Amino acid sequence: MKVDLTEIMDWDERFRLKFINSISGYKGVHLIGTKNKNGQTNLAIFNSIVHIGASPPLIGFIMRPLTVERNTYNNILETQYYTINHVHQSFLKQAHYTSAKFPADVSEFDECNLTPEFSKNIFAPYVKESTVKLGIQFKEEKEIEANGTRLVVGEIQEVVIEDDYIEEDGQIDLEKAKDFCVTGLNQYSAVTKTEIMPYARLTELPNFNAKERPDNVVFDEDSQSYNANILPYGTNIGAPNIKPSGVSTWVNTSVSSFNHSFQNKIELIKEEYQALIDEYEINDMLYKASMSFEPIIGTAYHLYFSQKKGENFLSLIPPTSWKMEYIGSYILNNDKIWKKVSL
Repeated sequence: MKVDLTEIMDWDERFRLKFINSISGYKGVHLIGTKNKNGQTNLAIFNSIVHIGASPPLIGFIMRPLTVERNTYNNILETQYYTINHVHQSFLKQAHYTSAKFPADVSEFDECNLTPEFSKNIFAPYVKESTVKLGIQFKEEKEIEANGTRLVVGEIQEVVIEDDYIEEDGQIDLEKAKDFCVTGLNQYSAVTKTEIMPYARLTELPNFNAKERPDNVVFDEDSQSYNANILPYGTNIGAPNIKPSGVSTWVNTSVSSFNHSFQNKIELIKEEYQALIDEYEINDMLYKASMSFEPIIGTAYHLYFSQKKGENFLSLIPPTSWKMEYIGSYILNNDKIWKKVSL
């Protein structure tokens, strides 16, 4: 399918709305809590929260055109405060129905059975059921002339979060929080953490043109596993499947036993080869790291990355004692080979 702007604009309005809203991909889903000066609370679901900057900590969201009454927007301008609350599995349905067009004098907290929670530092209400929430002070807004929407920018004044969601490097594990994201207006998906990439440095750029594995190594991309041992046929010249020429039970049994034994040896060689590659990569990284001392055999050292110098360095200081970017801990053995250890 390939469509141009003219065709898109000719579509049914509701179809176009859902298509364009979802084609940008998964978006975080949050509840914005506000309160007017008379004490009337308001809660609305948004999927346009965006990081603006970390110093100072700024966060923004898109407010739709002011063609109708926008209680969230009016309350923010009136009081200068609002909260942003992550949506979790436990109250996803209630959060979704805050999008209904309730009258201005009706609180979505009450109608959707959610609990307002207040802090002495933030005028607006938090959602008690949320375990990741931000107290925000309004800073500025920018009207987007192309469609009349507004980028509302606020500064984070307070964060309320469960301690075990925060990883050693400051990253927040939103899978632990059971966060949800959304495509379109009403298609929700759970957050799943699948992979953590290292900090991208030009000095450690992988060779993307090189093959990750030799042609003679059988690897199943769907299961992400080496599966040659379960295939009913030979997969390379090093793993033949001998077929018996006679009908003897002994011959059949012996050939089957040989094939099984041979395959096990092949798998063992693969594992040893991979272990050797892993050992080489660890030692290559460690010996290239900056160190201001001669390492002592048998002593655990900790590898960090220095943002300031743009290089790895070894230290005796454990990762629990400071907030440097921690890579791992290693011990040098008598053969001058570095081995990774767990703290």
